[in-house]
Formats: sequence, C-alpha cells, structure tokens
Amino acid sequence: MKFTFENLFSNKQNKYLFSAFGILALYGLTNFVTQYRIQRKYDKLCQKRRDELKRSIQEFKQSYDLSTGLSAQLEKEILNYTIADIKKILFEKKVTVKQVLLVFINRTLSVATSENLNLITDINFIEAIQEAEKQDQEIYSDPQIIYQYDLFGIPVSVKDTYIHKGFDNTYGLVSRLYKPATYDGIQVSMIKKARGIIFVRSNLPQLAMTFESTNRIFGRSLNPWNKDRAVGGSSGGEAALQAARCSVIGIGSDIGGSIRIPAAFCGVYGFKPGMSRQTEIGEGVIEKAANGMVNIRPSKGPLGRSVDDLIVMLGVLFNSKNYSELPLPIQDPYWKPQDLNLTQISKKDKLKIGYIEQFNDLLPPNCMKRAVQEACQALISKGHEIVQINLDQELEHELAVAFPRLVAAEGGFKSFGENLKGEKIIEEYELMEAGTKIPLFLQTYILAPLLKILGQKTLYVMSKQTHGLDVYQYLVNSGKQKRMNLQFLQYLKQNQIDAVIVPGFGCPAVKHGASKELPLAALYTWMWNTADLPAGSMPITRVQGGNDLKIEGKERTIDIVYILMNRNMQNAEGLPVNVQVISYPHQEEMVLRVMKEIEGVVKFNEKHPYPY
Repeated sequence: MKFTFENLFSNKQNKYLFSAFGILALYGLTNFVTQYRIQRKYDKLCQKRRDELKRSIQEFKQSYDLSTGLSAQLEKEILNYTIADIKKILFEKKVTVKQVLLVFINRTLSVATSENLNLITDINFIEAIQEAEKQDQEIYSDPQIIYQYDLFGIPVSVKDTYIHKGFDNTYGLVSRLYKPATYDGIQVSMIKKARGIIFVRSNLPQLAMTFESTNRIFGRSLNPWNKDRAVGGSSGGEAALQAARCSVIGIGSDIGGSIRIPAAFCGVYGFKPGMSRQTEIGEGVIEKAANGMVNIRPSKGPLGRSVDDLIVMLGVLFNSKNYSELPLPIQDPYWKPQDLNLTQISKKDKLKIGYIEQFNDLLPPNCMKRAVQEACQALISKGHEIVQINLDQELEHELAVAFPRLVAAEGGFKSFGENLKGEKIIEEYELMEAGTKIPLFLQTYILAPLLKILGQKTLYVMSKQTHGLDVYQYLVNSGKQKRMNLQFLQYLKQNQIDAVIVPGFGCPAVKHGASKELPLAALYTWMWNTADLPAGSMPITRVQGGNDLKIEGKERTIDIVYILMNRNMQNAEGLPVNVQVISYPHQEEMVLRVMKEIEGVVKFNEKHPYPY
C-alpha cells in the first residue's frame, strides 16, 4: 500500500500517537523557554550584584581618606605580622588600630577585587573603621585592653557562608542573593566578642562542594602564587586572602577538605577541628537533603599564616565563657564548647609520630611525598620518634572511598541540584553530576567492566562508589564507616602513635578547570572528614623541577587519571606544598603542638615569602 498522510491519519491510534508527540514537543519547548527565562533573570541578578559591589567599593574610596600616615616599610612589615606582632606594636603605640585596618583595606582594594585576584564577595569597611576608631579610644583610656581580648585590634575576614547580620550567605547561588541575615551567627558573634574587626567576606564555589572557587555571581578566584592555578575550595577566597596578605586571620568551613585544600593550594595554614569540639550551627543552611547528612558534617575552623594565629582563632571559637554570653536564640542546645588547653599535651617530651607518604588508590607526585619526609625530618631534629604506618590494604581502601560512597548515596546529585533552583551548574561539577546519574545496573555491569578492560583502574575502583543507594545499603555503608574509623584509631593506639603526617592533597594547586577532571585528588583530605579527626594543613616546601614533578611508575600510562595528573604537573614549579597533621578525636591540641614544632624547624614563611 502506498504511504500517504491520509493513511497516517486514517487510523485513530495514529492520531493519538501524533497528539502525544505534539504534547511532548510542547512540553519540551515550554521547558526550554522557562529555563531560558530563568537564566536571563539570574544573569541580570549576577550583573546587578557585581555592579553593586564595584559601586560600593568606588563610593568608599571617594568618601574616606585611606592614607595610613605610616612609612611604606612599616606597612609592608604589618602585612606579614602575626596577631601577636600587631598587638605588640599597638601596645607600644607605634600604630593605631585604624592605621592597621587601613593597611589591610588598602591591600584588599589593591589585589583582591574583581580587577585582580577576585577573592571577595562583600565589604564591611565602614563598620570596620567605626569599630577601629572605637577601639583606639579604648586603648587611649587603658592600653591593657589590647591583651584582654584575643582579637582586639585585629582585622578578620570570613567566608561567604557565615551568618553575618546585613549580609547574604550565598553559597555561590544566585537564588540566595538579596536575602541578608538578620542576626550574627555563632562564629561571627564569637569573633566580635573577642573584638575582632570583620572587614571583608571571601569567595567560594557554587554550592561550596568543589575545590575551584568559582560561581556565576562573583566569578573565578585566582591563586596569588600563579594566576593560572586554582585557589582551592570551598574556602578558596579565604585562603587566597591570607596568601595575598589581605587579612590577618580568617575562618572557613570544611566537609571534605574545604579548609585544608585551599590552605595547600595557597601555601597557608588551615585547621579542621573534629565535630566533637564544635557546632554545626553558624553558617547559612542550604535546603533539604544537603542539610540532612549526619555521617559527614561540615567543620568550621581558621585559615592564617602561622600556627600561633590558628591557636588564637581556635581559642576564640572554643571559648566557653564567651559562648555562654551569646543570645540564647542563636546558641546550639546540643553543643557545649571545650576551651583550648595546650598545657596537657606539652607535658609529654618525646612523641611518636606516624607518617603515610601515599594512598594506593591515587598515587601523588614526588613533591607531595618529599614534603612528608621533610616534615618528618623536622620532628626527628626535635627528638621525636618517626615510624611509617602500614595499613591493611582493605582499611586503606575504605578510608579512600567511604566519602564519595556516602555523599553520592542519594543518587543523581539531587541534594545539591535542588538548591540551584534552575541556575545552570558550573562546569566543575558536570562530570561528577553525570557520574551520579548513571543507573546502578549500567555502572555495575557495563561501565565498571568496560573501564577495567580499558586499563582505567583508578576510575574503575571509584566508579563503583558514586551511585544512589537504598536505605538498607546506606546503613550497611554507614556501618562500614564506623568499623573503618574504629580500626584506624585502634591501629594508632596499639602502636602508641600520637599523631600522623600525610600529604596535604593529591597534588599541588590544579590548573583552572582541572577540579572537574581530578576530584579523586581530594581523597587525601576527605578521608579525615569521614573519620572525623582533627586535621591541620601547613606549608613545608615548594615544587621543584625534575623528580618533583613525577608520579612514580606513572610516567607512561594509559590510566586517564594519571595522564591528567601528569598534565597538571606541567609548569607546577614554585607552587607551595603542604602536609596534613592528624590525631585522635578531641586532640586538636596535639595537632597544633606537632604543627608548631614542624613550623619552628621548616620556617616556610622565612624561606618562601608570600607572593604578590
């Protein structure tokens, strides 16, 4: 029979089928138009917010005399001062609080705005100057007040996520613009109780869940050591502010390395306390499932340029007396602060320190292993015992894969996607999102075997961890996490190990966009979130040429992960290299002691002055 359109419509079923196609086409078109309109609306909001930030900066410059009256040499010295150094020159009346603040405001305006490194999301300069002038009057009446408050006279920066009255906590999401907080959260309140002067807020990634600080509102932050490299994330703007010497001390947050990765990329000091020493409350809350995770929770801690400054800020955040004086509505009924106490851990003269140079699920380049060895040599020179840690292969693997297995368990990136509210996701998440949306059947029986056949061992291992689970399997994996944590701590106890040195990350600071390709490098940080252990990150050295750039046994490989890592190591010379120090739950003080002893020998800041 000859085909004609009459034949097509002569059958009632064909008419229904054609109608169904029409409805689907109409739905697709409607959805496209809706998404287009949402993106246009969001693009306008982003541009509006960027213009407002530029305008507020320009108006501030025109309205205030920003000259400090100090010599150029003294200003340069102040930019490199610790908290203790600044307090000393304030007490000696060599400078005023306002002059110190203006030094850091000028530095921020010079290098941290969108015209340069692009590290900030908002300014609080006017309120900060008013507080500085007030503090100068108090010093005039009683100079001893400088030492009565831990952060008196100290300019402080905070990550965009923190609840700060009058400011958005955007998480890099357009839908959270123009919703300023109506009160100060716990951490901001504690800083103010200690008389810290919060003057700027720092940039972060969209959704605050990757290690490249970029979003559609404020754009991409650049690394002060090398503008072609990422600052890390999610507290990337904060770490870069420290490395660029725009702030004395700041606070970030960390659920998989978000303090320690930026610290490593920017060559500064960062600290993730264990959850037993802090509260979850104080940052803005992203909605629904993303806020419901209980196995792994976000930690809050400082970023700075010395261990002593980390100690000061942790003392502020853990201060039980100041916390008890906060307004009851903002307190956490489930949390009671435990004051920082460094006297107990100082009583033990000789420590036994373990070290791990690499985890076999992702081998690091030689520069990362060299940093571990240099940190160990520093401790040996101080009289401590150093031992290599040899974990059971299964335990080591569990430490590496527990985080993605738990975070991806809800399936399809839903818990984060729902917070986008129609906003287009940044490219850094695209592969991660795609991986979580592959059906379990395809992942298990097609993708994983195919990766194995093609020699992609690294991706083969990890591909089995990033899919949705039912409640039963999620509970099974939660049980694995508990056993893993217990086994690791039992190993340390049985071997009488006080702390452990590990690489700061899987590689030095990545090139822009490489976080999309190398998410597995974060296993060196995320494992200490799943184990819920205190962890500090500190700079040891910088990447050299030659052997430093190599990954042992992976110079020639068909494994795509190592091909990308080798590509990332090209032109990496000069980048900072950090190590991490970890210890037992409730032993933040031990981590700080070990970091302090390493710092005293390595002297990174003296040998490698901060750039820019």
